[in-house]
Amino acid sequence: MSGYGAPSVAMAPFLNERKAIEDLTSLLKHIDDKGELKDLLENESQLNELIADNEEILFSNRAIHYLRTKNVIGCWTIDALSSQYSPDTTLALLQTSAAQAEEEAEKIADKFLDGEINVEDFIQSFQSQKTIHSLRKIKSEKLTEVLRSRMSSQYSYRL
Repeated sequence: MSGYGAPSVAMAPFLNERKAIEDLTSLLKHIDDKGELKDLLENESQLNELIADNEEILFSNRAIHYLRTKNVIGCWTIDALSSQYSPDTTLALLQTSAAQAEEEAEKIADKFLDGEINVEDFIQSFQSQKTIHSLRKIKSEKLTEVLRSRMSSQYSYRL
């Protein structure tokens, strides 16, 4: 990598710390120019408070940088996934998955009626499978509504 251009993302935390150090140095020079540095040094508690505040600011800056990095990575992931699947394909897959979960629940009920599984296993398995089916069905219905509203808003823009 050449020395030209924008600094890398990996260097950003160090640049933020460097900026904070430069700001602190500038502040100390400003205080010294007014002859207030001596007074400030005499009052050690104020100095300790300033140092603690500076450390808090540095910690906050690091936390913000970390969260921004996670956010950027999350956006890249969402962009990559959204470019792979169209909303219609996602809806079809979700509807198929909901139907499969319903079929699995019916198979569990049939096994129970045939005496292949006991009551406790039936209740646990059937309830779990019906929950999965219900959630997927609700999500597919909601996605259908969203797609319809999106289509109607796109249609109204064209008019």
